[in-house]
Amino acid sequence: MHESYPLCLMSITDTLSIKKPVVMRRLGIAFISRFFAVFALAICLYSFFVSDETEIKTQAIYWFCIALVSAVVPYLEEVLAYIRSIKLGDIEIALKEVKKEIKRVDNRVEKLDEKLLVSLGQIRQSEADLSKEARENRQRIYDESAQVLALLPPGSKVKLQKRLTLNHLSDAGIDIRTLKEILGTLGYYRGEIDQFFTPELVQAVEKFQAENMLGQPDGIVGPMTLSKIAELHS
Repeated sequence: MHESYPLCLMSITDTLSIKKPVVMRRLGIAFISRFFAVFALAICLYSFFVSDETEIKTQAIYWFCIALVSAVVPYLEEVLAYIRSIKLGDIEIALKEVKKEIKRVDNRVEKLDEKLLVSLGQIRQSEADLSKEARENRQRIYDESAQVLALLPPGSKVKLQKRLTLNHLSDAGIDIRTLKEILGTLGYYRGEIDQFFTPELVQAVEKFQAENMLGQPDGIVGPMTLSKIAELHS
């Protein structure tokens, strides 16, 4: 038991011997800085209140600044450490907020995906419930509409395609952005993913309709086109 005392004393002595230069250096800097601050302040007071020479009086402000800086020097390390802690704290808070926002976005995307799958499933089920006669009548109407649509001026044609597509998408609970994302995933649309009904979207729909044998391509996303999109996307 007593033999352990020398070992403890040796470890304490070693620790003190390591920290001593650092402590002495800090004490030395603090002592010199404070001494110089007092010295500069004394010269400042002498220059301003005692000396009669105007040139010396004007130098009082410089000595005051030197005294102020010298007085602050011993505390610079603590101030810098405090500033670092504030910055690190702000960064940690910002990171936490970013993580929360990412989690909220992920949850929202997950809910949207679930809603989209439900909508596509309902579209496929509605298509499966159609009778053969209903399919033939619908196909005939689509072909006639496509022929009429081809005769319209470009501006009127796009407006009609937009209006009918939006009506069908609204019934299915799907928006233009989602339609573009799905067609992009399937390899048909390569434009901007936004809410605008564009000629690029019409071209993608027509290409999709032609390659999947959905009758004469008309660029309108109706129930039959939606059903095929739902089938391929699922």
